[in-house]
Amino acid sequence: MEVVSGLGDGVFWVGFVALLFRLDVGAVGFGVAVAVRLGPRALLGIPGGAIADRLDRRRLLVALDLGRSACMVALAVLADDGSGAALPMLVVLVAYVLAAPYRPALTAGLATVAGESGLSTANARISTVRQVMTFVGPLVGAAIVQWSTIEVAFVVNAATFAVSAILVGSVRALSAPSRARRRDGSVGDRPSSPWATPGLLVVGSLVAVMYGIRGSELVLYALVAEDQLGLGGAGVGVLAGAVGFGALAAMPLAPRLADSPRTDLMLGASLVFTAVPFALLGIVRSPIVACLALAVVGACVVVFEVVSVVLLLRLADHSSLGLVFGLIGSISNGGKLLGAVLAPVVVAWVGVPGAFVVCAAITLLVAVVSAAPLRRLRQVSAAEQVRVRPVAVALGGLPLFEGASSAALQRLASVVQEVPCAAGDIVIRQGAIADDLFVVRDGEFVATVDGRQVNELRRDDWFGEIGLLQQRPRTATVTARTAGTLWRLPGQAFLDALDDVAATPANLLDEMNRRLQRL
Repeated sequence: MEVVSGLGDGVFWVGFVALLFRLDVGAVGFGVAVAVRLGPRALLGIPGGAIADRLDRRRLLVALDLGRSACMVALAVLADDGSGAALPMLVVLVAYVLAAPYRPALTAGLATVAGESGLSTANARISTVRQVMTFVGPLVGAAIVQWSTIEVAFVVNAATFAVSAILVGSVRALSAPSRARRRDGSVGDRPSSPWATPGLLVVGSLVAVMYGIRGSELVLYALVAEDQLGLGGAGVGVLAGAVGFGALAAMPLAPRLADSPRTDLMLGASLVFTAVPFALLGIVRSPIVACLALAVVGACVVVFEVVSVVLLLRLADHSSLGLVFGLIGSISNGGKLLGAVLAPVVVAWVGVPGAFVVCAAITLLVAVVSAAPLRRLRQVSAAEQVRVRPVAVALGGLPLFEGASSAALQRLASVVQEVPCAAGDIVIRQGAIADDLFVVRDGEFVATVDGRQVNELRRDDWFGEIGLLQQRPRTATVTARTAGTLWRLPGQAFLDALDDVAATPANLLDEMNRRLQRL
């Protein structure tokens, strides 16, 4: 999907730039085009993430792909009839508004598709593909525009969206429900906020800086290729290719770094080793040295993206993953837009070499300032691991999670909520939306159907799995007979843990069958 998407995006942008040249929109027009491209994702990331959390992700992604495909067809028609720049700009704006929920939904769904044990590897591959396609896509777009027409470039992008819709539609794991929606007032109702994610502020700040640097590249690479390296206009593609090569080389290493216990060191080092070669670009005159420096930058970008995304996927509540990554999307695109806007100002102030040094200095400063917060985040994470280890061991001892990996159990244990109950409390109500699984830790509970008792539940028994696995309303009401304690497991986290197992545990299936027979 990322190959298709990255290819189409590069082809589209080359075609759109060519269209703007044909329409002779001038500098203002190009500025508007950049704002139209980056603005919606910067401003609508959080609303887009909220949408990604509330809707079926697979259907949402397919609908967005088809909508953007239709926009590209409309753009091809408008480009052919010479209607001016206003309508094409409007169509592009609509396409990027539709893109706002796409990346949050896709990234949030990755935890379900890849499983806990595959998060680092999957993110490394995705990040690498994105970096590589940043230069492959424009090269293909340039070839299409050179040997065919601008309209064909838009049609090709429309086709890539259609292919992406087919591919996304085939990934059934993306259809898992995303947000717990409790409306019956039963025990365990707990709203989730993305701001409750540990480390979100510091990681978001680092993302803003890293993508601010990437936004400045849009201006600085063109200037250094033309004036300093003597590569001409085509030099931008050469420099982008060096970044992609570095990203590709880093792919095998990035998952290991993301799984390292020293994530603070990995993030800080990726910033430092991005800043140093970036500063060198302001003084080197050799294209080979410049490409080597940018290969290091590309490798560090992949490491940074993989470590930061995996860290947030593991720390954030599954019910708010879309919002978390919608917020990160807004920060990254806002940083990129700000970097692209400020780069010409800095160049006018201190020149091209000075601009590289200024960007590198800001990056190094942020790396130093963030060292202490990142270290505290690592310590909090380590303390959390110690706290949840007994819970993970207890969960692993239940037949319910037979075969689950230790990593999946740790992730599940981190989101367990202890719920005290008084005698007579209704935990779940028959006919309500199935959102959570419960494990009895203390006390006695009874399950009733239409007022008729069908089961008694004691320590280490569980309930709520039927509605989650069969995607149906609650089949029974569960009430506390005595005072007791429950562990509440968010439904999506429970389903993710089962995805980490090769087959659904036989004990779980047997117990489900017994309960359904009683009903």
